[in-house]
Amino acid sequence: MTDPILDAWLSVIAADGWAGARIDAVAEHGGTTTAVVAATLPDRWAALAAFGRALDVSALGEAGVDREASVRDRLFSVLMARFDAALDYRDAARVLALAAPRDPGLAAFMALGVVRSVARLAAAAGVATGGFVGPLRVQALTVVYLAVARVWLADDSPVLAVTMKELDTRLAQVETWARRLPNRLPPLSTDATPSPYRPALPAAAPRSAAGPSAG
Repeated sequence: MTDPILDAWLSVIAADGWAGARIDAVAEHGGTTTAVVAATLPDRWAALAAFGRALDVSALGEAGVDREASVRDRLFSVLMARFDAALDYRDAARVLALAAPRDPGLAAFMALGVVRSVARLAAAAGVATGGFVGPLRVQALTVVYLAVARVWLADDSPVLAVTMKELDTRLAQVETWARRLPNRLPPLSTDATPSPYRPALPAAAPRSAAGPSAG
């Protein structure tokens, strides 16, 4: 991400906590004025929304890499790309994860944002998200994303190997459940080929392979 104001907000959230994040601290950290911050991202809520959008934009860049791949493999790629894009901001993500259970407003805001993001990324990967069944798919994939996010928050393995394994396992479970209910919840794809990501790592490792996390 290239927005210095957003970077400053996330750094302040990581250092001072969600409740303690203030616009004056953001201005000081970013080497600018509160007027500039207010004109761009005036509060922590605006910063959190912008963070989610920025992660989606980064992940969507991976969605069309291989249109011949199965939907499940494209879904793996785009969701993993979102985790990879957030890697440098994991300290802030950890702070938010700890704050949400004690702040219903934050929890609701984050939950709605995750659902929107998952729906957007799933559609880009080729998952049918409309009609009667679409929201059920999005709901199932949101559960997957949140479960994998908990693993990602603690994953210090090379190239996020633990996170990749968890995501692949969870997607396989969703696809298995979907195939058991063919008249209610069609599978993510019709490709029955075993995933190339299990148990080996994908051929294209995420950006995190280039070096250790910056936090």
